[in-house]
Amino acid sequence: MRDLRSRLSPFIQTLKNRNLSILLITWVLFSLTRPLFYQFESDYVNRLGASPEIIGLMGSSVVLVSMLIQIPGGYLADKRGRKNLIVWGTFFLAFPNFVKALTGSWRVYFLASILATLINSLYSPALHALFQDSLPKDARGFSSSLIDGISWVIPSVFSLFFGGYLYERYGLHGLKMSLFLISISYLVSGVLRCALTETLVKSEVNKPDIYPFREFFSSLKRVFEWAYRSIGYLLMIEALFGIIRGLVGSFWVLYALRVIGIKKIEYGALQAIYNIVYFPLSLYGGRLSDKRGRIRQMRYVPLLWAVSNLIFIKATGFSMILLSYLISLLGEAFWWPALDALWIDVVPRSKRARISSVRSIVFGISSSIASAMGGLLYARSPAYPFFFVVVVDLLFTPVMLVIREPKEREE
Repeated sequence: MRDLRSRLSPFIQTLKNRNLSILLITWVLFSLTRPLFYQFESDYVNRLGASPEIIGLMGSSVVLVSMLIQIPGGYLADKRGRKNLIVWGTFFLAFPNFVKALTGSWRVYFLASILATLINSLYSPALHALFQDSLPKDARGFSSSLIDGISWVIPSVFSLFFGGYLYERYGLHGLKMSLFLISISYLVSGVLRCALTETLVKSEVNKPDIYPFREFFSSLKRVFEWAYRSIGYLLMIEALFGIIRGLVGSFWVLYALRVIGIKKIEYGALQAIYNIVYFPLSLYGGRLSDKRGRIRQMRYVPLLWAVSNLIFIKATGFSMILLSYLISLLGEAFWWPALDALWIDVVPRSKRARISSVRSIVFGISSSIASAMGGLLYARSPAYPFFFVVVVDLLFTPVMLVIREPKEREE
């Protein structure tokens, strides 16, 4: 009994935290609604009239906007607090999703996406910082995996299946219904997030600068000057992920549906199976990273991703794509809990929102360039972007060989 209690202690400690409980509930709402639509977003925009080149440029534009708005978002969250940004940002995100549901033009959809990105990028550094501030220091890897599983992985299993069914049965009207449900989930979550507790202590809250934009950039410069050693390597990892996201992020679903030829409901099932297997493995990966360190279990994961992508390129049906996904998730279950915890370990509380902005900027620069490139490559041959991703997977290896664990973990 005592052994069982000690094993459940991180779980109980996590759920007793008020902020983590509220975030968990609202993320459950999002995971029950967002996958209904966003797993098919590229296909939806393509059916609204956007070509692969346009889809790539749209992705590039959205990332550029996100990158710029993250600067004031991170500054405000570290200087003025997290809670108010999170609450108002959640409420306002309902509107662009209503617009996406009502439009029949990819141009209007694009403008709504830009508006959603503006709002999301302004408050997401605050959300990330409040979440990181609230995690227990000695169980960050496990707690992060636990919350990810309860709030995203498990609920989205149902929405991924159901989203595939809606699209298969009702076509574009099914996706529009999903967007309405997403809008409602943001309104409900905004109400719930009013009960969050501020995590930035009063002594850390400063009066606003007379010239705020000057302070934004000067604060950003100081953060970059501070970003050395482990943080520098982590930013290199962020840049590589940005390249991968830009090259193929918008084209996975197009390649699976149009090139390989699987059904829409099969694609939803594929994502659901991925989540079912990922959750228990990620809990183990998170606990292992807390006990034995982060870097050790991450070092050879990129090799698995390279193999997974090669299988995906050569896939001829559902079973081969499933094999590709299972190989990928085996690595991700050990990678993401360790990486998320490592970021918290090396970044002080007072700089977390700004570092979140820096991460988004680095990711955004690389992703924006790669997204435009991915659209051009896909238009010439759908397999080209995925071959490039295999090369990028292999570039992770030298970075993982030189990065080191911090001697002491930040609070």
